Amino acid sequence: MRFSILILIAAPFFLLASPAGTSADTTIKNIPAHDITLRFDLARHLLTGSSRITIPAGVPVMLFLNGLDVSGVMVDGRQFQSDPEKGVLELLAAGQGRVVEIFYSVSAPPDSGSEFNRIAPDGISLTGRWMPISREGMRIRLTVTVPDHFSAVTEAEPAGIGPGPEPGSRTLSFAYPETTRGVNFVAGPYQVVEEPFAGNKVLASYFFKEDEELAETYREKARSYLERYEKLIGPYPYQRFSIVENRLPTGYAMPSFTLLGQAVVRLPFIADTSLGHEVLHQWFGNAVRVAPGQGNWAEGLTAYLADHSFAGDRGEDDRFRLEQIGRYQSYVNRDNVIPLRDFHGADDSGSARELLRAVGYSKATMFFHMVKNHVGEAKFYSALRNLYQNRKFQEAGWSDLQESFEKAAHVNLAFFFDQWLTRTDIPEIELREIRVREQDGHPYLSFTAVQKTEPHYYDLTLPVTINTPLGGQQLDLLLTGPETPFEIMLDEQPEEIIVDRDFDLMRTLSPAESAPTWSRFIGAQNKTAVVAQGVDEVFYEPLLAYLRENGATIVREADGEQINPAGALIFLGQGTTSRSLFALRPLPRAGFALEVRNNPLEPATVAVIVSSSSAEETEKALAKLRHYGKYSSLHLISGRMMSKDIAETTRGQRYPVEPAPVGVRTSNQNTFPAIIDELFANRVVYVGETHTSYPDHQLQLRIVRALYARDQNLAIGMEMFNRSSQGVLDEYIAGKLTEKEFLKQSNYFSVWSFDYRYYREIIDFARHNKIPLIGLNQEREAVSRVFSSDEEKPLTEEQRRNFPVDMDLDMPGYQDRLSRIFRMHSGSSEKKLAGFVQAQALWDETMAETAADFLNAHPDHRMVIIAGKGHVDRRNAIPPRLHRRLPVRQVVVVNSDGMDLDPEFADFHFFSSPAELPPKPLIGVQLIEDPDQPGATIAALSPAGQAEAAGIQKGDIILAIDDEPVETLDDVKIIMLYKDVGSTVRVKVKRPHVLLRDEIREFSVFLAPPPKSPH
Repeated sequence: MRFSILILIAAPFFLLASPAGTSADTTIKNIPAHDITLRFDLARHLLTGSSRITIPAGVPVMLFLNGLDVSGVMVDGRQFQSDPEKGVLELLAAGQGRVVEIFYSVSAPPDSGSEFNRIAPDGISLTGRWMPISREGMRIRLTVTVPDHFSAVTEAEPAGIGPGPEPGSRTLSFAYPETTRGVNFVAGPYQVVEEPFAGNKVLASYFFKEDEELAETYREKARSYLERYEKLIGPYPYQRFSIVENRLPTGYAMPSFTLLGQAVVRLPFIADTSLGHEVLHQWFGNAVRVAPGQGNWAEGLTAYLADHSFAGDRGEDDRFRLEQIGRYQSYVNRDNVIPLRDFHGADDSGSARELLRAVGYSKATMFFHMVKNHVGEAKFYSALRNLYQNRKFQEAGWSDLQESFEKAAHVNLAFFFDQWLTRTDIPEIELREIRVREQDGHPYLSFTAVQKTEPHYYDLTLPVTINTPLGGQQLDLLLTGPETPFEIMLDEQPEEIIVDRDFDLMRTLSPAESAPTWSRFIGAQNKTAVVAQGVDEVFYEPLLAYLRENGATIVREADGEQINPAGALIFLGQGTTSRSLFALRPLPRAGFALEVRNNPLEPATVAVIVSSSSAEETEKALAKLRHYGKYSSLHLISGRMMSKDIAETTRGQRYPVEPAPVGVRTSNQNTFPAIIDELFANRVVYVGETHTSYPDHQLQLRIVRALYARDQNLAIGMEMFNRSSQGVLDEYIAGKLTEKEFLKQSNYFSVWSFDYRYYREIIDFARHNKIPLIGLNQEREAVSRVFSSDEEKPLTEEQRRNFPVDMDLDMPGYQDRLSRIFRMHSGSSEKKLAGFVQAQALWDETMAETAADFLNAHPDHRMVIIAGKGHVDRRNAIPPRLHRRLPVRQVVVVNSDGMDLDPEFADFHFFSSPAELPPKPLIGVQLIEDPDQPGATIAALSPAGQAEAAGIQKGDIILAIDDEPVETLDDVKIIMLYKDVGSTVRVKVKRPHVLLRDEIREFSVFLAPPPKSPH
C-alpha cells in the first residue's frame, strides 16, 4: 500500500505532468495530439489498444513502449521498422506533419503480481505501463469500450458517452485539457454518487457495491478536507474530485481523483488520515507539479500540511514530530543516507522504501516545520498561497519554494535551504559545563551547547526550556559553531534544562527520547535472530525467511551457536538467552505478538521478543508489520490488530541542575510503632543501607526486633552472605558454631569485607531468637567474571547453573540509573557498561530469587531483607523482581541521610540520629596474603598505628596474635574483632632473610585508635 502522489509511474520518464509553460490556455499548434482507443477482453484479462499520434511539423517525438506487446507501427500509412527490444520509438523533427499509429495489447490478470495494472470482470485498473508514453507531453483524447454496467474515471472530464459495438457495452470518451505524458484509467461496476461543492464543482464517490455504505463517510470527510485546503491555500484546481475504490491495494493521488485500494478503504482510520493527504496532493503534486530531476518536495510538504496538521488537531503534533525523527534514525545510517534534495520518490516495495520515506517524508516534514518556525506562521502560509497561485499547472522545484518563502518573509534563506537540503548528517547536540552562580540577588545559569556534528556545524535555533520551582522560561538560542556558551539571568533557582522539549528541531535523539520500536530493529545494520530451544521453528518460518532477506544472522540455541551481542536482536520464542536479558515476558499465547525492548548488551540498539501460535499467524502478521514500525508492542490474531503500544520516552533532552529540596510537614510525622504497624501488613520489608552507616544498621535492628515482637515467624535475608554460605548460617543460628568459626567458614571478610560490627547485633539477635538468616547473594567471583567479560576466565558450567533463569536487564529506568553510577567511577570504559549492568542485574535477580524460594517454601514466614540502597529501589531493583516471582505485599524503608525524599524510591524515610561504632583498634600494618605460605605478609607500615615503633618491619609475616595462629588475612580480622583500643597485643612474626635463617620474633604492640577526621 502506498500513499503518495503518482508523479512517477514505473519509470522516471512516465510523468503525469505537463512540461513547464503548457497550461490549458497556451497555444497548442506545436503540441502533438494523441488519440487512444481501447477495448477489453475481461475474461482473458486483455487490453487491445491503438494510438494515433498527430505530430506537427518541426516537432520531434520520443515514445516509450516498454510493457506493451506491439503488433505494428505505421507512420503516414506505411509500416515503420524499429527495434522492439529497445522499447523506444524516436522520430526526429520533420519539415511536415506526420501521423503515427501504434497497435498494441497488454495482459494484466489479477494474479500477475502487478501493483499497477489489473484487468478482470470485477474491474479495470491501469496505472502502470499500458499505453505509449511520450517524453515531451501531448494532448490526449481517450476512447474506451467497457461493459455498460461499468463506470470509468481518468484525470479528465467525460467528453461523450455512446453505445458500444457489442450488446451490453458502451463507449466513453475523455479529453485532457492539459498536456501530459501519460494518463491513468480505472473502470468497474461502481456505485456512483455525485454532489456539488464549491459552487459548480463536483464531489463524487466510485465504490463497489459491497462497500457502498462507506462512501458517504468518505465524501463527508473529503468535503471537509477540500474546504480546509481552499481556505489555507486557494481554490480547488479542478472541476471535480472523485474518491475511487480499486481492487489493487493502492493509495494514489491523480489529478482530480484519488485511487484507494479496497482493503485500504475498509481500514477504519483511512478517512481520518490518509484521505486528507491524498486530497491535499491536488494542490501540491498535481496542480503544482514537481520539476523533474530537482527533487521531490511535494511529499514532505503534503505530509506536513496534512498528517502533521491532523496530529496538531488532536494536540499530538509534538509526538508526531518525535515519530518522524525516530523513523529517520531507525532507517538512515552513514552507509545509506541521501540528502533531502536527492529524494525523488519512494517505491512501494524493496528494502530502500523505508529509507526513502524516512528522507522524503520524515526529514522533509521536519524541514517544513523548521521553515515555519524560522519565518513565522503567517508568512509561511502566505508563501504557500503565492507558490500555488504563481505555479498552478506548472512545475516547481526547491528553488521556487525558497524564492516564495524569501519574498514572503523578506529574508535570505539560501544558507538555511542549503544546509538542510544538501547535507547528509543531522545535528547532534549536548549541553556541558552546567553551572549556577549568584550575583546581585539573581541566579545566573551558564552552560555550553556543543554540536557533535563534525567537521562542519549547523546554524541552528535551539529551543530551550529552563524549569524553576514556580514555572518555566522558554528561550530560542542561536548556535553557529561547535561550542556556544550561554549565561542567563533568572529570577528563580533553576532546577532543570530541557533541550527541544517539543521536538521542533531535526536532530539526533538522545537514548532517553528514543522509544524501542519495530522500525529500529528493521532499520538496524546488524541483526541477529535467535531461535529459542524447544520452540516449533515451523511457526516462525515466514518471519525467518523475511529476516534472511533483510540480512539477519540466524542462530539456534539448540545448536549451542555463539550469539553476537552486537547489533539488534530478535528472539523467536522465549528461551534461555532472552530470559537471561528480559526474564519471562507475559506474551499472549494466541496469535502473533512482539515486544521491543532496549538491548541491554548494546543500548543504542533494540531487542525483540516474538511469540506465535502457528506459521499462518506469523505469515498474516508479517503482511501488516511494515505499517506498524513506530510501535513497541503488537498483538495480532489472524492478521487483525488486537493491541498496540508505544513505550514512553522523555520529552526533550533533560539536564538536572539543582533540584529544590523536599520537605515534610512535621505535624504529619508518624511514630515508630505506627510505622511498624504499616510495615507489618507486608510480607517482605526491605531496609536499605549505606554499608558504612551505623544509623542504618541500628534502624535495621530496631525494625527486625519490632516485627519479631509481633510475629516470630520471621526470617532475615542478607545481601552480605552468598547462597553457598547457607549451611554455615544455619549451623550458627542453631548454636553449632562459635562466632569465630562462623566468620571463618562463611568467608565473611573475603566476601564482604565491611566491618562485621555493623551487622553483629542483628546477627546476634537472630541467633539468640533462632531467626533464620538467609544468604541472598550470588558468588562474587562469578559476578566479577560477568562484569569483566574476561575471555581468559570464562564462567564455568557450575557458575552458570547457579544463575537465575529469568533476568530482566531492561526494566524502566534501570539502565539510566546504573549508567550514572558506572560513569562516576574514574577509569570506567563504555565497553564495560554492558557487563556492569549484567553484573548488577545478576545480584538483584539472585537475591530476589533466593528470597522468593524461601518464602514459597515457608508460606507462614515473612522476611526482612537487608541490602544496599541501590538494591532496594522499589522501581527496578529487588522488589519488582521478587514480585515477578511471588506477588506478595512489599514495603521499602531507608534512612534519609540527606537524600531526596523520593516516594518512587522508598515507601518510608526515617530520620535517625547520628551514631558511630566505637573506634577500631589498629596495629598499624597493611597486609597481603601469599597463597604459597601461611600467615599474613606486611606490605607496608602505617603511621596510624604503633607497629613500626614496636619494631615490626615491612616484609615480616604475622604468624600469631596473642598466641592465636594466623593462616590468612581473615584470621587477623577475626582476632582483631575481639580487641579494644588502648590494649596491647603480642604479635608473632617471621622475618625472612635471603642468606641467613629466617627469624621468629615477637613484639608487643599498643592498639591505637584510627586518626581523627579533619572534619
